[in-house]
Amino acid sequence: MPRQILSKEIIIQTSISLIEANRDNSFANIARILGTQSQALYNYFSNQIDLNYAIVAWTIKQITQHLKQKLFGKTKMDAIIAFAMELRKLALDHFLLAQFILKMPRTDKYPDVKLAFANLKALLDCLIATEFTDRKKQILASRCGRDLLIGDIINVGTGWFADKSIPTESGFRTLLKNNLENIKNAN
Repeated sequence: MPRQILSKEIIIQTSISLIEANRDNSFANIARILGTQSQALYNYFSNQIDLNYAIVAWTIKQITQHLKQKLFGKTKMDAIIAFAMELRKLALDHFLLAQFILKMPRTDKYPDVKLAFANLKALLDCLIATEFTDRKKQILASRCGRDLLIGDIINVGTGWFADKSIPTESGFRTLLKNNLENIKNAN
């Protein structure tokens, strides 16, 4: 393969391609695909962990931008549910990448990652605030949504929901809506 001009973005996208092909995103594999030596990647990322967190930050930024466009103009319960449904769809469409992101430990060492997650959470918090005015209910709604979403992604993505009598998408929507309504109506 002819050599390509390297950049952080090209390295990240190549790494994501490897992850989504269920291959190791090692510097050696990335360099082989890009037609260069693995040492050349160290000019962009000091080690594998730095690259992995750059992948997380890049992906979460892309997801947040996508969700902002998709949810433009939506409010209240419809917006919260649309947020969860779209994020669920993205994660299941890119399940190996979703697993990769979910297994990365949270850390404050990478400001880009911290900012990317903060922006995603801020979007969710804004949507939740259109439906829930009480701060404790906002926190519960956020936690409930994230717990159900991550659990559903893992269960559906790994094949644990084998019973087809209730489609997983409608089952998730029903569980989310019912739980959010319970939080909203609680004293």
